[in-house]
Amino acid sequence: MKRVLIHQPGKYGDYINMLPIAKKLIDLNYEVCLPHCNNTKELVKYVDGLKSFEIGLLDSSKSFEFSKQNDYIFVNCQTSPEYDYLCTTKGGKLFIEELKYYVVEDKLKFGLKYDDKFKFKWNRDLEKENQLINLLNLDINSDYNITHLIGENGRIGIIPDEFKNHKNIHIDNINGYTLLDWYPIILKAKNVFAIQSSAQCFIDMIKYDIPHKNLYLINDTSNPDRLLVPAYDWDFTYFINKRLI
Repeated sequence: MKRVLIHQPGKYGDYINMLPIAKKLIDLNYEVCLPHCNNTKELVKYVDGLKSFEIGLLDSSKSFEFSKQNDYIFVNCQTSPEYDYLCTTKGGKLFIEELKYYVVEDKLKFGLKYDDKFKFKWNRDLEKENQLINLLNLDINSDYNITHLIGENGRIGIIPDEFKNHKNIHIDNINGYTLLDWYPIILKAKNVFAIQSSAQCFIDMIKYDIPHKNLYLINDTSNPDRLLVPAYDWDFTYFINKRLI
């Protein structure tokens, strides 16, 4: 059995984006280790057989040493010169989260495609999902919008005026629940308004499960030429920097 360690420090969105890769490798009989940071350790449980241990946010040395000592193939998905090379060879401006799929495939060559992320099936916790719905006192069959407007990186989005008086449910960090527990709530929402964030990363992953596809990217970004999270099929009507379209 081949052993692979994928080094991807970062926040929720970074780690969620790598789970479909780990799952595909495990299904192909690889032994996969995806080290976590303190803020992502609760996501390991969503993929059966996934191995992990805690690392620092930007420190690759622990992952590299573990790989060397335990005979793992080391794949570094932290920002590196490989990104610029692959961005050029794959046709220009790619989203940063998308590039990570090319980094893994370039190293392992097992037939990984970016679209594989949309086929990802995780270990859903249906009890937790229902508990969250009850905690929010939400009638899941009512008309409501999902919003995620404040990011840890300082970017802030403003919901469009015409939607301010609607029932808007904001994705909050609620102790004991993860982004993946919001899955049924997001599916039933009439519209989604999101900034570039971990929440948008997860919503993009499940977008083909959402019947309406009313997905609005509403904030500007500090680097208008390089969006972080893929936004194919998202609506840029309320996005400040229209030259990205």
